[in-house]
Parts: sequence; C-alpha cells; structure tokens
Amino acid sequence: MKRFNILLPVQIIWQSLVKWIASGSELQVWQESDRHGRTFCWHAYDPETGNHACFGSEEEIRMWIEQRYYTNSL
Repeated sequence: MKRFNILLPVQIIWQSLVKWIASGSELQVWQESDRHGRTFCWHAYDPETGNHACFGSEEEIRMWIEQRYYTNSL
C-alpha cells in the first residue's frame, strides 16, 4: 500500500508562492529536493527572457550563470 506524502503538495505550493513573490527582473535560482532532503535539480529562471534551465549540480548552474551573465556584460 502506497502512502501519500502530504508534504509534497505543500512544498510545491510553497515554491510557487515564493517564485510569485520574488518575481521581478532578477535571475531566480532554486533547488529541488527529494523527500530525504537530497538536492536532485537546480533551477534557474530569467524573467526578462522567460528562459528556464535545470541542472544536475550547483557547479553546472554556476557555470551557466557565469557564461550567460558575466561574459555577455563585458
């Protein structure tokens, strides 16, 4: 018999609320974790362009941010 994890829908609603409140023109970055607290995905959202990306590690998302924002501003 499968148990329904009530915290998962609450977490999804909470993340959506945080994204809505924080929406603006700044790059938004957040991590997605499993029920054991292990991060399995890093998300980035650019509200100016509407682009969204997902990465498997913090290092990958940092490299993406550096390439996208620091090299374009020079």
